[in-house]
This record gives sequence, C-alpha cells and structure tokens, in this order.
Amino acid sequence: MRTTTKTILFALTAVLLFASMLQKQFTLFSFEDLKGVVVEQPMPELSFKSLQDGSYQQLTEQHLKQSFGFRQPMIRLYNQYLWDFYKDTPVAEEQVLFGKDGWLYQPSTVADYYQTRFRYYASDSAQMATMLSEEAQRLLRLQQILEEQGTHLFVCMAPGKDLICPEHLPDNPDTSYRGEPALSPRFFNEAEFTKIGVNHLNLERFFLQMKDTADFALFPQTGIHWSKYAALHAADTLIRYMEHLGHINMKNIVIGPRVLDNARGSDDDLEQLLNLLRPMPKPKYHYAKATTDGDTTAEKPKIIIIGDSFWWTIADQIPLDELFAQSPYWYYNNTIHYDKLHHSVSEIDMADELRSSDFVVLLYSATTQYRMNDNFSQQALEAFGVEEVALDSMDFVEREIQRTIRNLLASPNSMKSIREKAIKYNKTIEQAVHDDARWIVNNKIKNGKLKWEGKTADTIILDSTAFVEREIQRTMKRISTDPKLRASVVEKAEKHNKTYEQALHDDAVWVVKRKIEKGTLIVPSTKDTNTKTEHHGIQ
Repeated sequence: MRTTTKTILFALTAVLLFASMLQKQFTLFSFEDLKGVVVEQPMPELSFKSLQDGSYQQLTEQHLKQSFGFRQPMIRLYNQYLWDFYKDTPVAEEQVLFGKDGWLYQPSTVADYYQTRFRYYASDSAQMATMLSEEAQRLLRLQQILEEQGTHLFVCMAPGKDLICPEHLPDNPDTSYRGEPALSPRFFNEAEFTKIGVNHLNLERFFLQMKDTADFALFPQTGIHWSKYAALHAADTLIRYMEHLGHINMKNIVIGPRVLDNARGSDDDLEQLLNLLRPMPKPKYHYAKATTDGDTTAEKPKIIIIGDSFWWTIADQIPLDELFAQSPYWYYNNTIHYDKLHHSVSEIDMADELRSSDFVVLLYSATTQYRMNDNFSQQALEAFGVEEVALDSMDFVEREIQRTIRNLLASPNSMKSIREKAIKYNKTIEQAVHDDARWIVNNKIKNGKLKWEGKTADTIILDSTAFVEREIQRTMKRISTDPKLRASVVEKAEKHNKTYEQALHDDAVWVVKRKIEKGTLIVPSTKDTNTKTEHHGIQ
C-alpha cells in the first residue's frame, strides 16, 4: 500500500513538473499577467567567472522563479490561500493596508492622514514649511515667466482617499512616533498659493463639498484613485477652470447616461495588486461615456500635464483629440505619453515646449505634493536662464544623482548590469541604482565634466564634512520611518535620559561611522581618498 501511494505521488509530481516544462516552452494555456511592478530577470550568460563566484546560479534561480510554467495561477492560488485563512498576502503592509469594512488603502495615504508621512521628506515641520515655501516661490516665478509667453500655469490639487473616506481607515499603524504633528502639504500649499498668487484648483475641496450629496462613489472601495465616474466630474471642473483662467471658450465634456457595473480598470487597482483568484466582495460602480458638446466656435488649446497617476483615470475616458490640439503627459516629469515625437523629458527642449503651450498643469494628489512636480520648476527655470537662488552645491549634486537614476532606469543595458550587482552584493535594486548613480556623478565631478557655478572638484562642496552630515540626516530619516528601529531609539532615550531627537542623532552617527570604518560608505575627499574616519567630523 505504501509503495502504491509513493508511486502515485511520484507520478503526480513528475506529471506536474513535465506539464510546467511544456507550458514554459510552448505556452499551451494563456493566463492573465500578475499585477504590480516586476523587474525582469533575464537568463544570465554562462561563463567560468560567473560559475566561480556563484552569480550564475543566483541569477538563474531568479530567472526561473519568474518564468516557470503555470506561474500566474500558482501564485494566485497561494495568495488566495493566505487571504482566505490569514487575511494576509505577500504585498500586505508594503503596498496595501486593510481598512475597515473591506476597504483597502495605500500605506502612504494612511501615513499622510495620521501626519507621519512628512518624515520621509523633512526632519520637522519647520523644514517642511521651508521646502514648500521655496517651491511655491519657484512656481510663482515660473508662472510669471510663462504668462509673458502667453502660457498659463496652474496647480491642480487632486484629492486623497484618506481625507474623502476617513471612516474606513485602519487605526494608525505607526503608534511609536512621538514627534510633533506634521505640516501637511495639502493644507499648506492651498494657503501659500493663495497668499502669493500661484494659480491653483483645489479638487480635494470640491470632492469634500460633494461627499454628502453625490449619489455615486467618489473613491472605490479597493482602488487607489478617484472613481472613474468621479474623475469625469473632475475633468469637467478642470476644463471650466481653464476657460476661466485663459479667457477662452473650449468644448465642454458631456457625461452620458450612467450604468452600474462591476469594478473596471483603476476602480480596483489596489485589489489587483493582491493577485487573488477570486474578486473581493464590493459594490458595483457607476460608469458613463464622455463626449463633447460639439461647439464649433470652441478653441483647442495645447496643454501639458505634469503629474502623478491620477491623470490616467481622466485621460483614458475623455476624448483628448476633440478637446486639445495636443495633450502630452509628462508622467512624474520623466516619461512622456500621448506624444508621437517624444518619450522622455530628457529628449525635449523644455523652454520651447512650454512656450508653445497654452496651459501647463501640475496635477498632483495629496500624498505626492510632498515632492511637488519632481524638480520640474527648477528645470524649467534653468531652461529660461533663471538661476536657482536657493540651490547650494549639495542640492546640485543630489539633483544630478536623481537625473542619473532616471536615465539608468530607462536603459535596459544599464539595468541588466545593476541587477547583477544587486544580487552579487546583496542589495536591493533601488540601492544598487542609487549607488551607481552616485558613482557616475562623483566621477563626472572629479574629471571636471560636471561643475556647479563654474567650480570643479577642488572647491565643490562634496567635501567630507558635508557628505557625512548628509548621510547622517538620511540615516535619521531611515531610522525614524522604521517602526522597529524607532522603538529601539525610544527605549534608548528613556534608558539614557535623552530626548528622542538626541538618541536618534546618536544612533545615526554610530551607523554612519561603522559604515565608513567597514568601507561600505566611501567618503569623497578632494585631497586624500584614504582619509581616516576622524577627518570626516566623526570622532
């Protein structure tokens, strides 16, 4: 009996393995792709060196994990098992938080509501206020320059699911933080823009006004963005604001008869990340087709949209070609969509593109207003020959690193090399990309190919003291945003009778010092690349 059982199990295992091989080779059955961001891992090239150092085996394992036959249904089956029995999935906490009544939220949205998200960007509210004020001044200067060119710039503030639907939010998952309440950009920007005169349209306020009277969902239960039907009303308001700002007559959106249906597209994009076999229970939503009023006297302006993913929900539903002469979408001021000539912001002459447009719209939701416009205002001012007064050399270097990161991410060859380094040195892809970018920028500075205000590597403030201080600040941010590390700092503060800030700074200094001593953090020096630790301001 035992022999028969073993034979049957062996046969079933062999059949499954053989079926998986056939599916991988010939794709006998087609399955829906898994949702989420995946960094493709190609099959590595075999060489004596890669065999010897073990990288071939590691890269091959990563490749097989991504490409085995029946991968999609097997992963969905496993995720469904975790969800049914444990109400958990592999993406929980990192990409999805489970609220009340079956509602899903992004962790960044929840953090923004509970006023802890600002710690990713600033050490305190005063620093956050300074950063936002400087950005508002840049936008005002750029708005004035563009108005002289006949172009209207304005900020469109998209709503956040947390403020519109707070009744379903989970309890604050970040209870260990004892700092001061945050300064939220969603409120600060509104007041600052009004005070200094930056054109803006606050759609979050519009949604709050609609909340008690709208007979349709403003945000879907298992989605990130405004509902597809609510996005049509947002688009209608956006066009009417453009007519008012530009003193022009445009075709207006006509929202057709609505129907109730199961969630479509972005209305369950958070749920899609869970990659389950069965859909979660949720209500049906309203959908309608959008057309225009056919006004033959209307103008068709050229519009540039710079912003986050909230614009996708509008652009996918409205007849762009009927409303606009051109409507390129600079996604996070990086890749370009709805443009036949350009695919990246790095390809364009920014000043010419802005001059030739009638409207420039910065459309950002609540959680992405912390990094409003992704350096667009700085790049645009430079394109028009306006120097950035607030930019010091460390800011200059950091901006160049971010530009280099974007270029690396857009290069398949570069990413292939970076993936191999990440596996070899046990780093995340993000860490490996950042390290490569920093190395590239540092070499450009040392070789005189990159200068700030005409200064070379002999005088640029990439000196050891400034570098170490910047690393300490970054380490403090990383510690303060990790619940376990932050709890440890709180415990040390109480034990040694220190303030939380003192204990946090001491921990960060200790971490940076150890990295320098171990050689995992290379401190640049214009005089001696082998400078010892004490020369870097850490005793």
